[in-house]
Amino acid sequence: MITPNRPEDHTDDARHRVPLTQLIHLMAEYQHLGRHCDTYLATPADDIFVRGCGIVAGTLGTIGIICLVVGAWQGGLPLMIFACVPLLLALRRGMINRQNRAARIDVFDFGVTVYRTGQRVAGFRWDTMEVRQHEIPFHDSATVAYHLELSGPGGIEETVADTDFARPREWARAIQSAVTATQLPAAVEEIDAGGTVVFGDVGLNLDALTYEDEELPWEAIQLIDARSGHIRLKVAGNWKSLAPVGTIPNFYIFNELAERLRLTPVS
Repeated sequence: MITPNRPEDHTDDARHRVPLTQLIHLMAEYQHLGRHCDTYLATPADDIFVRGCGIVAGTLGTIGIICLVVGAWQGGLPLMIFACVPLLLALRRGMINRQNRAARIDVFDFGVTVYRTGQRVAGFRWDTMEVRQHEIPFHDSATVAYHLELSGPGGIEETVADTDFARPREWARAIQSAVTATQLPAAVEEIDAGGTVVFGDVGLNLDALTYEDEELPWEAIQLIDARSGHIRLKVAGNWKSLAPVGTIPNFYIFNELAERLRLTPVS
């Protein structure tokens, strides 16, 4: 759901007079999102990427200047040229960050709102939204790029990424945990009643995991893994790749259900 139309929406000048915080709380009231819990602001203009590129450019440029001063222009000139690459990257990233400086994520008891500079506030409820995450962090994972695609009823969509919003580990965990806690009980009830819960191209029921036209009984599935960026199953000692993790809506609900069914198959 996006910010509902109001009389103030007829002109840009009128809309801009409404404080952003008020628009966000109007959306929260419209969606019945409950109490406000936390706010995550846009990435600062001089974030780690910008500072890192600046350091690299400065180092290369300094060495290049020294080479030119001592007459080693064959090495100094290429270094000066190479220094321009991280410098341009830093300038571009800084411009993007400044353009998006008003962006923010607001977490409530029953949902979340996302605002980007120049756009309307998008609102999602935990009980109806879908989240797709392209990389899943594990305890032994290296640095993870947090990139979540949010979608809700009516076709409303929004993307939140660590390149746009600060404290990505916190807001990713808050969103995924709330969606899982809210929607998991209903999914368990559906399966217990003999139904199938679908996650993209993958379905789960009491008897088997289904993928496209294939059914894999739980007794045959030894392990379920997602570290490669794909859902993989170990069946009879062999690994079988299914769908990419990013195509599985609400992956954590899928993973919880699949592990429960694999470990306690119905006889």
